[in-house]
Amino acid sequence: MKKLLAILFLIMTVQGIAETVVRGTYETKKKRYVELTETFEKEIFLNYVLPDDKKEIVTYRNDDYDILVNKNDLLEVYNKGRNEPITDIKSKITYKDTSFKKLGPIYNDFAELIENNKAVVYDRNKKEEIKYLVKVKYINAIYYDEGGGSMYDGYKFYKDKVWTEPVLKFDIVTQYGIAIHSSLGDNPYNRELSEKEKERIKKYDEKFNEEKDLYQRAMQTPDVTQSFSY
Repeated sequence: MKKLLAILFLIMTVQGIAETVVRGTYETKKKRYVELTETFEKEIFLNYVLPDDKKEIVTYRNDDYDILVNKNDLLEVYNKGRNEPITDIKSKITYKDTSFKKLGPIYNDFAELIENNKAVVYDRNKKEEIKYLVKVKYINAIYYDEGGGSMYDGYKFYKDKVWTEPVLKFDIVTQYGIAIHSSLGDNPYNRELSEKEKERIKKYDEKFNEEKDLYQRAMQTPDVTQSFSY
């Protein structure tokens, strides 16, 4: 009975934060409408213990956080699928090391270790170790006033359930370590749709009416972010 109650409590907890938030903003200076859709993916609980030998630790350092991992774990992830694996790696890594002429998008490998609870994430500003993260998938659609648009999608880690402070300034999605980019047509919220578009929306975008309403609200109050969740 206790086990059943624990399972039910876990389900209720996950359901409590498993949601999608859509934010819309019309940016006056850039003359474009930006729609950001973020969806909860998973919680990550961190309790990893680093090796005692500091020579076996590699640190990725960005503006506010240090990510510390076991060197062997990092090499294992980094070398997957590589024709020319490396046998050693420097102990301190920054974004400057992630060009294709150097280590490439190795921050993706740090992200994989974080997700698998094989890393320590340290907040340098607060001088504390982070024990909890939320992985969020995002889709960022941008429609320009002059026509056309762009879409970027990827994943980010946040340090709280309200998704206000991203911990890592990179995406965890492709081997390139950047958001996937797709070209979009003209803004669908302010024009007559073709029958083909209507069919596609009916099949794939059940929240289109809410998104259109979001756009209209954003246009009424430019430079102020509007939102809805489900």
